[in-house]
Amino acid sequence: MKTVLITHFALLLFIIPGMSWAQVIAISGYVNDGSSGKALENVSVFEKNSNIGTITNQNGFYKLILQQGEADLSITNGGFKSVQHHVKAISDTTLVVSLQPVINGKNRQKKDDQVHADLKVEKKSSKKGFNFF
Repeated sequence: MKTVLITHFALLLFIIPGMSWAQVIAISGYVNDGSSGKALENVSVFEKNSNIGTITNQNGFYKLILQQGEADLSITNGGFKSVQHHVKAISDTTLVVSLQPVINGKNRQKKDDQVHADLKVEKKSSKKGFNFF
């Protein structure tokens, strides 16, 4: 009887942690420009229910580790139309997304941050003493 109890207890120790590991899944994929097919870097991929998010790497890839169940993904990038996607994630899921550029007239509008700097060289006065004014 004691052996049976120890066997059942040991079996439970191995099964219960395994059941909790199965509840975590990965949603991963690739984001590209729908018009050119090029990979898009720094695209925000955000799951609304859990507030977990990431951005795509230089090759357009992303990966989210979420709890098993339903996920509401928001995929956004400046200059492109946002995509909302509902996923029933039972197991690891791969999702490839093509973002369409926002078109204003005939030109595509993409937000580009530009930084400008000017260098101004000032010579110090060679006068000795104090300058109050």
